[in-house]
Amino acid sequence: MKQSFRFLPWLASFVLFLGTVVRPACAELDEQIRAVLADKLLARGELGIQIIRLGNSPGESRTIYQYRSSVPRIPASNLKLVTTAAALEKLGSDFAFRTVLAIRQEAGATDLAIIGDGDPTLGDAEMLRKLGWDVDTVFKTWAGMLQQRGVQRIRNLYVDDSIFDVTFAHPSWPPEQEHKRYVAQVGGINLNANCVDFYLRIGGYGQIVDYRTNPPDTRYISVRNACVQGSKNAVWLSRQRGSNDVVLRGETNANNVEPISVTIHDPPMYAGTVLAETLVRAGVGVAGSVERDRTIRQAMLNPGPGHAPGVGPATQSADRWIPLAVHATPLATVLARANKDSMNLYAEALCKRLGAAATGLTGSWDNGTAAMGAFLESLGVNRDEFTIDDGCGLSKKNMISPNAIARVLEHKFHDRDREVFLNSLAVAGIDGTFEDRFRDSDLRGRVFGKSGYVRGVASLSGYLRARDDNWYAFSILMNEVYDYASAKVLQERIVKAIDAAANEANVASGR
Repeated sequence: MKQSFRFLPWLASFVLFLGTVVRPACAELDEQIRAVLADKLLARGELGIQIIRLGNSPGESRTIYQYRSSVPRIPASNLKLVTTAAALEKLGSDFAFRTVLAIRQEAGATDLAIIGDGDPTLGDAEMLRKLGWDVDTVFKTWAGMLQQRGVQRIRNLYVDDSIFDVTFAHPSWPPEQEHKRYVAQVGGINLNANCVDFYLRIGGYGQIVDYRTNPPDTRYISVRNACVQGSKNAVWLSRQRGSNDVVLRGETNANNVEPISVTIHDPPMYAGTVLAETLVRAGVGVAGSVERDRTIRQAMLNPGPGHAPGVGPATQSADRWIPLAVHATPLATVLARANKDSMNLYAEALCKRLGAAATGLTGSWDNGTAAMGAFLESLGVNRDEFTIDDGCGLSKKNMISPNAIARVLEHKFHDRDREVFLNSLAVAGIDGTFEDRFRDSDLRGRVFGKSGYVRGVASLSGYLRARDDNWYAFSILMNEVYDYASAKVLQERIVKAIDAAANEANVASGR
């Protein structure tokens, strides 16, 4: 079953080239950026800027402003621009993540296997709600297929997550935040962004609240509930590190409409467990257990002499796994969720899947980030301008220059897949993490890009369709700033200055 996601169509074709450094295009741009640099917020902060005017061909584009643009800085989520661009480059726009349900029948017994491809969208309730789907919709469909085949009972359910390694949590991520949605683990099989969502139901003041979960009634987690109905909303949902022991405590004064989420440990086994639970609820019994087996994918790809992969009835070979169903997710869907909504899990799945494609080995942070680095070097970025530690930008060991990000923007602008990449970006005042930015200005709908925040870091990179009908690429990286509201204002002043300068140049030329 193939899922699709609709994005805004791109408005025009445009190109970009990182040219040689020249003086600012006009005095107004220089003056306004000088005013930003003089702001007290940046007195102890660190700032890097790169601005490029895009021409009708690479040779016509030029850098119109730069400030310490070759100095690497912590990018936060602006790193996702590199991850998504590199993944699109290597995997191709026609790539789709393929999660396979396979069946094996022998000696009167039936086994099932779910074989992962690293798809981060599987059962993502927040995203799938727009399609009218839920966490277990795909699994329910698979259960119906089994019943149509007359399968009423299976023996064991196997989980093959061998597309990725089993280092689920990045060692540089903050361990005290591992229970939070944006620090979700990443696996070769993922479900509901690797979280369990809680919906609380009050029953009386001072009483322990009731709750339901999505996916429903999963036994993959154990919950200790000490949350009561009170006078305020102060709910705390946490998970003991390295386990799936969840604690719900605090108080609430109302039923919640939006879910309260907690991450799980070991995503592939979570997905396998929920699949087994879904089968049972649909009337397909599970006699045995859910087990990890990281050999099935390879066995199906290389079944041995005389057998094509996944072809032929099970009776020809008792140990043969036969594909029964494939759930495919287009790469464009993943790119847009990673960039527009800044989903860390999605960026990490892309990073590891990139590593697997680049090496032919199990995807990992080591080979994924190495592939990202090779991508940057292929664009002419000096090795001393970046250090890549993860795919989403959560690690503070990530360092990259505004110049490097600008090179990525330039390259994807010219690339045959530029529309896919551009449609993945948030649009000012309209969607994603830019929904509330530039909303009340005439820049609404004309700025496309990515914001980023971790402690002490505020970043903004992307494209501007200016009033002179030209396109501009920019990267603004701020480090050692802790007033994020003020940092956003300064960043937006720079983007507005680009637009104003473009208009001034347009007027001066008599256009």
